[in-house]
Amino acid sequence: MVATRSSTSTHFVTLDHDSPIDVHYFAEGAANVVFILYSKRGICTLDDDFGEPGTTTQDGVPRIDPRLKGKLLRLRKDLPFTAPVADSNRHFVEQIKPLFPAESLVEQLLCKVTPGFIIKCNEELRGLQGHGLRPEKRLGVYLAEDEPYATAITDMRFDDQHASCELKPKWLAQSPTAPPDSKRCRTCALRAMRATKDARFPERTEFCPLTLVDANQDHLASTMSRALGHSKGTPLNLLNFTQQLLPFFEKSSLLGLLRDLQMEKDPKGILRADPSNVDFMTAMTIRDCTLFLKVSTLYTCDLNNLTDILKIPNHEGTGAQIEARLGDLDLKTPHGNKAEYWRQTEQQLIDEGWYTATEHRTPTEAEVDPVCLLSRKAA
Repeated sequence: MVATRSSTSTHFVTLDHDSPIDVHYFAEGAANVVFILYSKRGICTLDDDFGEPGTTTQDGVPRIDPRLKGKLLRLRKDLPFTAPVADSNRHFVEQIKPLFPAESLVEQLLCKVTPGFIIKCNEELRGLQGHGLRPEKRLGVYLAEDEPYATAITDMRFDDQHASCELKPKWLAQSPTAPPDSKRCRTCALRAMRATKDARFPERTEFCPLTLVDANQDHLASTMSRALGHSKGTPLNLLNFTQQLLPFFEKSSLLGLLRDLQMEKDPKGILRADPSNVDFMTAMTIRDCTLFLKVSTLYTCDLNNLTDILKIPNHEGTGAQIEARLGDLDLKTPHGNKAEYWRQTEQQLIDEGWYTATEHRTPTEAEVDPVCLLSRKAA
């Protein structure tokens, strides 16, 4: 289903339906679907699976372009607000990559895809939907068959040597247009409003993004339990996993950098910014990214001195590793009425008292939000 027609010396990996390898559905979000790459013998795990296109392994299996090693494949959905992959990749290369250390980003490799390849992927999506295997809120939406590109991205899934999890840091700083007497941050205000107004967002324990960059370690520990409790891929032993990751969140500069960039790229706020400004689009992009974490499970070791990626010797002289990368950095554009949606949402949060925790109350009856750091500090 996937063919690597060009040699590794050319610019693009080209993927089509007549192929030496297959792809199969892994996950999807609002804008993209992610697929796992398989060789004809199964999941691509052997070094011999990769090599110059047109060559075969010792047992005659066609080799896969080595640029796809350790990668998943992400394809764009056919929706009015999804940017063309080439545009999104250009924004990533020109606007996002210069902002972060390379090891802190999910790598993206631009690949060419043919209509036949996309049609095959859509056939799989329709089959999954027919068997009730797609998320309910994603039903009826398929890949853009006129999209000529896809991206191969770093595989951050768990395996037999790593545990993994993911979470969305969201807005790590307050909205510039929030009221000065706010009792909720932007993310917590939206959470509270959605839980009341929209049945798709039932009331549940969430976490406040501000605590991820707060100096108070008690706040951080509580937030980690909440955040990882709702994270995809979190190991069953949540308490032990949280304790392993806590030093990373205490010492890593990655989320602090993300917060500072969110503030720098959008100092005016949604109600006053030009939504077509590249800095504003960058701010909205990094407000909706995902933090992916992989933790080595091979060794027992002390994890008290972590940077974003750091091998630490244990008592036997071996090493463990935490890998942290930001992904889902697709360009957020104002197209498809997105700009109007952003503005309407912000105005609603202000006018209905969701920022000030006075929804359906007078200012003197503001409630204490048990999750939001702003509310707890004001109590």
